[in-house]
Amino acid sequence: MYIYRSMADGIPREHEEALDENMRVIEVEGKPTAVLGIRYKAATDAPPPVGIARTASGKLADTGPQIDDLQQQEYWADRPSGICGGTRLTSTFREELAENKQEISSVWNMFKNDPLAPAAAYWRTYGMPGIGLFLEGYVIFSISNNSTLFKQAYPACWSKFTTCNVTWTQATTYLQLIGILIGQLMFGVMGDWIGRKATMLIDMSVILIGVILLTVSRAATDYNWVVFYAWAQFIFGVGIGGEYPMTSTRATEESEENRQYAQRHRGRKVMLAYTMQGWGQFINLSVLLLLLNIFNHHGHAPYHRGPAGATWRVSFGILIPVVLYVLYYRIYVLKELKLLSTVKKRDNVQGYDWKSFRLLITYFGHRLIGTGGIWFCNDWYFYGNGVFRSTFVGLLVGSSASVQVNWLYSYINTGVQLVGYYCAAMCVDYRWIGRRRLTVFSFIMVAAIFAACAGAYPHLIDKKHRKNIHVFQFLYYISSFFGLFGSHTTSFLLSAEMYPAQIRSTAHGISAATGKVGSICVVVWLNYLGNRNKFWITWPVALLGAVVCWVFVADLTGLDLAEQERRWFFIRNGSAKDYHGPAVHWRHLSRFERHVLRLHRQYDPVADLQQRREARMARSSYQNNLKPLTSGDANGYTNGENVKAPTGADI
Repeated sequence: MYIYRSMADGIPREHEEALDENMRVIEVEGKPTAVLGIRYKAATDAPPPVGIARTASGKLADTGPQIDDLQQQEYWADRPSGICGGTRLTSTFREELAENKQEISSVWNMFKNDPLAPAAAYWRTYGMPGIGLFLEGYVIFSISNNSTLFKQAYPACWSKFTTCNVTWTQATTYLQLIGILIGQLMFGVMGDWIGRKATMLIDMSVILIGVILLTVSRAATDYNWVVFYAWAQFIFGVGIGGEYPMTSTRATEESEENRQYAQRHRGRKVMLAYTMQGWGQFINLSVLLLLLNIFNHHGHAPYHRGPAGATWRVSFGILIPVVLYVLYYRIYVLKELKLLSTVKKRDNVQGYDWKSFRLLITYFGHRLIGTGGIWFCNDWYFYGNGVFRSTFVGLLVGSSASVQVNWLYSYINTGVQLVGYYCAAMCVDYRWIGRRRLTVFSFIMVAAIFAACAGAYPHLIDKKHRKNIHVFQFLYYISSFFGLFGSHTTSFLLSAEMYPAQIRSTAHGISAATGKVGSICVVVWLNYLGNRNKFWITWPVALLGAVVCWVFVADLTGLDLAEQERRWFFIRNGSAKDYHGPAVHWRHLSRFERHVLRLHRQYDPVADLQQRREARMARSSYQNNLKPLTSGDANGYTNGENVKAPTGADI
């Protein structure tokens, strides 16, 4: 049965031109009847999918959600570049400057009405979405902080290894990273399988169990306590691993609720949520310093078992009410976003979408190389930076420095990293900068700094020339800044927005897990290298990250992700070459996609506009009370009561 619409039923006036082009005459019971030459195959009673139709030419078309203006408009990336990109650069810069002025004015008006309103808005928009990463930053980076305390408070176990096994003391780091890797993969798949909200509840429940175990970890002997502590870190790592794909996916899709805002500021929303990781590290050090001064002689050595134990146990214990509140918030306040369920319903998918997973490998496998590769290289030098910290502090204050002095230098470094988080978030949505340029710049700067440290290492550590040590101090801090001002934050964003909704969480989990492989490698390998060789090994990896990003990473700055979903609809239905929209514009493709796959040749704004118009006309015809053509009615139409809507699987 096919559904038609009669001219007599009142086609909207805006489609009169289309009627002239598409009208045809058929005979019904021997009588000529004019109908619009667009048809849908009737299928199920499901409501019509948003913006999807089959046009008069028989091709698949997807208008995208809520597209109101079907007039031909110049896409921002199609503007003439002029000399050195002048025209496009100037126009986009003016638009972004006007938006910045408007935002600043809006925040100022909020502040005048209520001084706390901007802070409350920040917490709702960025703080709560990133609270899981706050917990991750708080606990993960506490491992190295606590290890500094353990070595002085429990020397027989953590320094001399007479009561503990050296392998198990090192396993406290390895097992947590392995747990995070497992959690990223497992919860990444679950996010696309059972939904975002349900997955976020499960992973936060695992985090709660891990925090409780960390707080109460104790045993009859030091050896058994270290084993208990290591496995508690593993369980916590599994839970916190799920926060990577879920936080990024949720923040990306939540920003798409307001599409105009998302197109301009999607990157900022995701990366400011990720900034909570830096705040977690910063708050952890603040709490540890405060507790150390409360329990142990105002923070000065010697450090005894009782006060040291109270310090780290309380630092973990105060997280329990925080995790309980997050669980309450996610159960009763957090709303499930509709995007995943909508596209699953459109494509008639239940459970995990294995077809989309296969298509992910086929059509986006090179993008996985890009996002996974830059995350691997980033985690290599990011965790390597943490390994270098002991060398750096030892040169400044000596190897016998107190725990408090060590933590204070870490505190300064964390503050520098926070500045990097925020600078990256503020710059990432500028179209003249973009994700890819920012990431490549970050990798190159880190590679240059580490190469300089490797080449000049003997001079930098020469204690006869204190100025050289201060230069080394500057290089260490500036490497922390540039690591965060780019690759560390953009890898989190790119791994979500470069993939369609049905497989986004899985793809992010795979990319993040690849990064954790890099962190495990560097933590294990650098323990067997001298200080100078650590720099020699790390800077080429950072340079490799720049190359991988330049070749395999697509820059989606300024792209409406609804276009990504449109393209994915065509791919799922075996018509990938029929898509001609902005998602295949050369500006939003990687160099591999442009120079090897030649995907930019599909881009055709005129054909895309015509496709949208035909699809909108077809959809409007359906929405205006479409009636099925039958041979039993004298006029060729029934009363329309049994009209069945098309679904994505049928059109």
